[in-house]
Amino acid sequence: MLQDLLNQLFKISDDSSLNSLIEKYSYAAAALTIIPIPGSEIIAVIPLHVGMVISIARAKGVDVTRESALNLVLQISATVGISLVGSRIATTAAKIILPGFGGLISAPFMFASTIALGNVAKAYFETEGNIDQDTMKDLYKNMVKKAKKDFNPDRMKDEEIQDMATAASQEGEQENISSSGASKNETPVERLAKLKELLDRGLISQAEFDETKQKILSEI
Repeated sequence: MLQDLLNQLFKISDDSSLNSLIEKYSYAAAALTIIPIPGSEIIAVIPLHVGMVISIARAKGVDVTRESALNLVLQISATVGISLVGSRIATTAAKIILPGFGGLISAPFMFASTIALGNVAKAYFETEGNIDQDTMKDLYKNMVKKAKKDFNPDRMKDEEIQDMATAASQEGEQENISSSGASKNETPVERLAKLKELLDRGLISQAEFDETKQKILSEI
């Protein structure tokens, strides 16, 4: 399991170690973009982000479940205006259009957005959840800007980073298989309801909602 690997890799003792942990997660997220399989970053980045939030929480003395960590990732993403689906699909499209180069183009964004997400999560736990939306947005924006300048593509090739990315990809694939099996048993109405919830929470754009809605309706 990804989290078992991460627990072995990192022992957090101070804030500098925590910042290093966030950075390593971020390079692992960036490394997903150069895996020569379109779609790998879509299914693997969520396990990485969830694992990062769990590790940050533990470093701050907070016990969280995978479900609550995922909810926090989604909450932060919605607050700062990230479309999780759109950004990952854009990365996958780049892989298809520019094989060998698309991932390298997308990697700085994946690195910067993960750095920013991790720092917002750290602030969330440090304030015991008492962080307002404007502060979240400002912190996220500033961290993305700084992280893009700090990005070093050579770090993605580190063995430790590659191990993290591979473990996340394997876990994401397994979760994708499980969720695909479950979705086959859902009615179009149930799938549309979930799609609308994603739109309402700001996790997908109106255009993404409309396109997916049409695909679901075409199956009826």
